[in-house]
Amino acid sequence: MAMKFWLIMNFINSLKMKKLILFLIPIILLGCHSEKEKNNLENSLWKFSDGPGYISDILAFNSEYLYTRNDSIFFHKSDTLVGIVDTITLHYGERRLYIKDLKGNVGRYCEQ
Repeated sequence: MAMKFWLIMNFINSLKMKKLILFLIPIILLGCHSEKEKNNLENSLWKFSDGPGYISDILAFNSEYLYTRNDSIFFHKSDTLVGIVDTITLHYGERRLYIKDLKGNVGRYCEQ
Protein backbone atom coordinates (compact mmCIF):
# COMPACT_ATOMS: atom_id res chain seq x y z
CA MET A 1 0.00 0.00 0.00
CA ALA A 2 2.82 2.43 0.88
CA MET A 3 4.59 1.58 -2.38
CA LYS A 4 1.51 2.52 -4.43
CA PHE A 5 1.17 5.79 -2.54
CA TRP A 6 4.85 6.56 -3.15
CA LEU A 7 4.50 5.81 -6.89
CA ILE A 8 1.41 8.00 -7.17
CA MET A 9 3.10 10.90 -5.35
CA ASN A 10 6.21 10.54 -7.53
CA PHE A 11 4.03 10.66 -10.65
CA ILE A 12 2.19 13.78 -9.42
CA ASN A 13 5.47 15.53 -8.54
CA SER A 14 6.95 14.72 -11.96
CA LEU A 15 3.85 16.19 -13.65
CA LYS A 16 4.20 19.36 -11.57
CA MET A 17 7.87 19.64 -12.51
CA LYS A 18 7.08 19.16 -16.21
CA LYS A 19 4.40 21.88 -16.05
CA LEU A 20 6.83 24.19 -14.30
CA ILE A 21 9.53 23.56 -16.90
CA LEU A 22 7.06 24.02 -19.77
CA PHE A 23 5.96 27.28 -18.17
CA LEU A 24 9.48 28.66 -17.61
CA ILE A 25 11.05 27.83 -20.99
CA PRO A 26 8.83 30.21 -23.05
CA ILE A 27 9.33 33.00 -20.51
CA ILE A 28 13.10 32.66 -20.76
CA LEU A 29 13.02 32.51 -24.56
CA LEU A 30 10.76 35.57 -24.80
CA GLY A 31 13.08 37.47 -22.48
CA CYS A 32 16.07 36.73 -24.69
CA HIS A 33 14.17 37.64 -27.83
CA SER A 34 12.95 40.97 -26.46
CA GLU A 35 16.50 41.97 -25.45
CA LYS A 36 17.67 41.34 -29.01
CA GLU A 37 14.75 43.35 -30.39
CA LYS A 38 15.44 46.20 -27.99
CA ASN A 39 18.91 46.71 -29.46
CA ASN A 40 17.90 46.34 -33.13
CA LEU A 41 17.86 49.70 -34.94
CA GLU A 42 17.13 48.35 -38.43
CA ASN A 43 14.15 50.02 -40.14
CA SER A 44 13.47 52.38 -37.25
CA LEU A 45 12.76 56.10 -37.09
CA TRP A 46 13.91 58.34 -34.21
CA LYS A 47 13.14 61.95 -33.27
CA PHE A 48 15.50 64.16 -31.26
CA SER A 49 14.27 64.73 -27.71
CA ASP A 50 16.90 66.58 -25.69
CA GLY A 51 20.54 66.82 -24.66
CA PRO A 52 23.62 68.53 -26.02
CA GLY A 53 24.45 65.66 -28.41
CA TYR A 54 22.36 66.81 -31.39
CA ILE A 55 22.96 65.08 -34.72
CA SER A 56 19.68 65.65 -36.58
CA ASP A 57 15.97 66.18 -35.90
CA ILE A 58 15.12 62.79 -37.40
CA LEU A 59 17.29 59.67 -37.62
CA ALA A 60 16.12 57.03 -40.11
CA PHE A 61 17.92 53.69 -39.90
CA ASN A 62 17.16 52.09 -43.26
CA SER A 63 18.88 51.16 -46.50
CA GLU A 64 18.91 54.78 -47.70
CA TYR A 65 20.04 56.99 -44.80
CA LEU A 66 21.76 55.53 -41.73
CA TYR A 67 23.17 52.18 -40.67
CA THR A 68 25.05 50.82 -37.67
CA ARG A 69 28.21 48.78 -37.51
CA ASN A 70 28.85 47.50 -33.99
CA ASP A 71 27.98 50.61 -31.96
CA SER A 72 28.90 53.21 -34.61
CA ILE A 73 26.37 55.07 -36.77
CA PHE A 74 27.19 55.87 -40.41
CA PHE A 75 25.56 57.63 -43.38
CA HIS A 76 24.88 55.16 -46.21
CA LYS A 77 25.82 57.47 -49.07
CA SER A 78 29.24 58.60 -47.85
CA ASP A 79 30.10 56.03 -45.13
CA THR A 80 30.73 58.98 -42.81
CA LEU A 81 30.75 58.38 -39.06
CA VAL A 82 27.90 60.34 -37.43
CA GLY A 83 27.97 59.17 -33.83
CA ILE A 84 28.13 56.27 -31.42
CA VAL A 85 25.24 54.47 -29.76
CA ASP A 86 25.64 55.07 -26.02
CA THR A 87 22.62 53.13 -24.69
CA ILE A 88 19.16 51.98 -25.69
CA THR A 89 16.62 51.88 -22.87
CA LEU A 90 12.95 51.08 -22.44
CA HIS A 91 10.86 53.83 -20.86
CA TYR A 92 7.24 52.79 -20.23
CA GLY A 93 7.48 50.31 -23.12
CA GLU A 94 8.99 52.79 -25.58
CA ARG A 95 12.61 52.74 -26.63
CA ARG A 96 14.98 55.65 -25.97
CA LEU A 97 18.22 55.93 -27.93
CA TYR A 98 21.17 57.81 -26.43
CA ILE A 99 23.81 58.78 -28.98
CA LYS A 100 27.24 60.37 -28.48
CA ASP A 101 28.08 62.85 -31.19
CA LEU A 102 31.64 63.25 -32.47
CA LYS A 103 32.39 65.78 -29.71
CA GLY A 104 31.34 63.31 -26.99
CA ASN A 105 28.02 64.98 -26.10
CA VAL A 106 25.07 62.64 -25.52
CA GLY A 107 21.65 63.31 -27.03
CA ARG A 108 18.38 61.47 -26.45
CA TYR A 109 16.16 60.28 -29.30
CA CYS A 110 12.64 58.80 -29.02
CA GLU A 111 11.39 56.11 -31.39
CA GLN A 112 8.56 57.12 -33.69
